[in-house]
Amino acid sequence: MDLIKPLKIGKLKIDFPAVQAPMAGITHSPFRMLVANYYNPGLFFSEMLSAKSVLFEDFNQSIYLKCIDTSIERPIAYQIFASDKESAFLAAQRLNKEDYIDVVDFNLSCPAPEIAKKRKAGAFLLSDLNLSLSILKSVKKALIKPFTVKVRIGMKEDKGFIRELVAVVEEAEVDAITVHPRLIKQKLKGKSKWEYIAFIKDIAKMPVIGNGDVKSKEDFFKMIEETGCDGVMIGRAAVQKPWIFGQIKGQIFDINAGFLVELYARMLELYTSFFPPEKVLGRIKEFTWYFSKNLKFGHHFASKVQASKSVEEIHSFYFETIKNCF
Repeated sequence: MDLIKPLKIGKLKIDFPAVQAPMAGITHSPFRMLVANYYNPGLFFSEMLSAKSVLFEDFNQSIYLKCIDTSIERPIAYQIFASDKESAFLAAQRLNKEDYIDVVDFNLSCPAPEIAKKRKAGAFLLSDLNLSLSILKSVKKALIKPFTVKVRIGMKEDKGFIRELVAVVEEAEVDAITVHPRLIKQKLKGKSKWEYIAFIKDIAKMPVIGNGDVKSKEDFFKMIEETGCDGVMIGRAAVQKPWIFGQIKGQIFDINAGFLVELYARMLELYTSFFPPEKVLGRIKEFTWYFSKNLKFGHHFASKVQASKSVEEIHSFYFETIKNCF
């Protein structure tokens, strides 16, 4: 049985139902171009974006909003977070005007204290479904583009709450729901509970995208088989292995030291040409934390990069160090 079937999000048809997850500080344009060097996911994502910042940043200048090549980074979803319906509406309205943006996504899943506690957005909104409904309806009202939402399963395992959450998302006429089946307090720890993806798939009338603990081609197909989900979102594994989408499609990569050296060199080229000097080193370090897991002695390589004071310093050792750590 062929488990790869088109994913439909509103009027958008995605032939390859593998989705690159939004990750703050990671899924910017240079990273998307790095992934595209091997194989495009069915749907790219922006970083998680503050609705208020979307209102005043320049789409041609902002490192969070702009694309290096809109013909390659497509189709693409932009994810926003907000704590009020006014800023959510205005941000969605602005995103709606950009031709190259294919989907707008709203975050009801981020548990980071900066977002959930300080800004009362992301996963915090799961504690107030009436407010969530108000915000989602506001976003929907602003949009012509397909509209998706990403959720967690709540504060505790409670299928009654999940039924209420799905009802809210459906009342807001959202086109698809992405489910990260961890509790808010788990953050990224512990095993994700795929049975809740299956439960939501059973009760929801919209397409369901599963997310959590998909680390390989085998996991991709296992999630679809076990949960019946319509699409699979891949986050951390796609940063560690930017070639993972090609593997899922049946491409074979010889993952040797030379391959990894070449990949890292391409990353450095993309990042240094895109980011301003004061931002580039931090973004390289964030990527390297994931990438180093490909290496037997990756902690050694990651530590050297983390301690580096400049991109030039990384250039001086990455070639030999990667080879020696493989």
